[in-house]
Amino acid sequence: MATPVIRPATLDDAGLASNLMTAAYPDEPDDPLVTRFRWAHPRDGWSMGRFIAHVDSQPIAYLSFAHGAWDQVRDGNCDIGAEVERSHQSEEVLNELWEWIAEQAVADGARILSAYAAEDEPMVLEALGRLGYERERSEKVWELDFNKHGKRLLAEARAARERMKNEDVELLPLAEWQSPETFRRLHLLNEATVQDVPTSHPIPPQSFANFMDRMAAPDLPHDRLWLARHGDRPVAMSFLRFPPVRGNVWTGYTCSDPEYRGRGIARAVKLQSLAQAIELGVPFVRTANDSENPSMLHINETLGYDPRPGFVSHEKRVSGR
Repeated sequence: MATPVIRPATLDDAGLASNLMTAAYPDEPDDPLVTRFRWAHPRDGWSMGRFIAHVDSQPIAYLSFAHGAWDQVRDGNCDIGAEVERSHQSEEVLNELWEWIAEQAVADGARILSAYAAEDEPMVLEALGRLGYERERSEKVWELDFNKHGKRLLAEARAARERMKNEDVELLPLAEWQSPETFRRLHLLNEATVQDVPTSHPIPPQSFANFMDRMAAPDLPHDRLWLARHGDRPVAMSFLRFPPVRGNVWTGYTCSDPEYRGRGIARAVKLQSLAQAIELGVPFVRTANDSENPSMLHINETLGYDPRPGFVSHEKRVSGR
């Protein structure tokens, strides 16, 4: 096979990159509008490297690296990826492209490389093993079949709404409670709870401007982001991501204010987002949780989610510049 020719990707390549990611792992189609939006709205202080690999003028892979500002990521953690179209995956190509993107990340200062693959991607997993990456964490993936569980979930959502009302907690979509103060309080709730997510890497703070970009994403309509409100305080939120062009519906984020935990509020607000998806005709939703996040794993089990192949992160320590 000819040696791949690799070039930098521009914003106009977002659709191509989305197609390549879809071709690399067809079970999780990537949405081109969402990808372009993310590329157009980078997080403050983050460095991104994006590339397209061609063979005989045909695009075969999307390569990338991403990391936060080095003064906030002091160990030099950097995510890398080589999304190779399935028909072009071979030991030679996978080795070459994963090595190439690793070199770009190291040249940018990375000292710990993090690579990800699904549990049902044996060729990618084998390539990472050959290149010296070690399995680091696993992320459980679950699927909730609404044909099987929809009727029960709708009843549970109604009951949860009544139970929360008796505790003076109102469940409502963001579209019904929009104000500058609402968004600022949601930003604070997000920043306070995201640090609870199990991870081996530091999670840099997200600015309010970046949070507002996230709230404007094309897969996050505000009438489908659910909040729990106590007085004038948002105490929990849960939302699904609805890709506008293609892809599966996934849980985006579910969180609860630490002061309000243990009262079933997170489960109640998540039930509202699931009930809405059922009413919209969505056949199933997927969610992912770190294997060390017992509270969310428990919620998923009680809601009826079934496990499916998850994702595995791998790490490799290197000598940065």
